[in-house]
Amino acid sequence: MPQFPEDLENRPLEGKRILLAEDEERLRTIVAMMIEELGAEVVPVSDGLSALDAYRGSSSEVDLVLLDMRMSGLSGATTFKRLLELDPDVKVVLSSGVLPDDDLVEMLVKHGCGFIEKPFNLDKLGDVLGKVLGGESVIQTL
Repeated sequence: MPQFPEDLENRPLEGKRILLAEDEERLRTIVAMMIEELGAEVVPVSDGLSALDAYRGSSSEVDLVLLDMRMSGLSGATTFKRLLELDPDVKVVLSSGVLPDDDLVEMLVKHGCGFIEKPFNLDKLGDVLGKVLGGESVIQTL
């Protein structure tokens, strides 16, 4: 079905595939619904190790990885670093209610990745994910 400009405006991530790692099931479901509302397909996982496995298995099909910073097992920051080892061009957005330290912010910016502070709404999520997918580094705080 052809897409009209207003469709792309309402679904800015149409055709993209987002790997979502969030250990809190309820929040994972809500964020997955938000990503789908923005037009992207979601691959939800519950922890950092699962995110690494999923990325290894389908890195060519994943456009961006959205990671919770505080997860059981591997933290989002550690998962981010391991993803960079697998693929230096990986697009990652970390999310947390706590701001990342300066070293992590520097690493995110250096690699064209991003951070979004929780809680976030649909518009902020779409803006940050869209900018990082477009090659821009974004550090979004409240």
